Amino acid sequence: MMNSYYNRDLAFKYIREVIDDGLQKMGNMTLSPEVCNAWIEYSKKVLELTTQDYNPSILLNYLRIINNILPKTSITPQNKLSMCLEYLIGILKLL
Repeated sequence: MMNSYYNRDLAFKYIREVIDDGLQKMGNMTLSPEVCNAWIEYSKKVLELTTQDYNPSILLNYLRIINNILPKTSITPQNKLSMCLEYLIGILKLL
């Protein structure tokens, strides 16, 4: 049975793993839009699982960012990742 309390340390760990993975992908100069979008989807799921019981506005703000950048083909995959990572790194400070 799942505990209904918020585990800050686990949330921090999982979000940190997403950030590390994103930073690694960002270093790939041939990063494809598909890989970028898959990572964004992954980051969204992790944020959903780690913050929904703690502060739902964290996810809502992230969804706003994603919805603003995903459809724009003028933004490179690296820049999309960068914008997402910037927000996620800021979240670590709030946890």
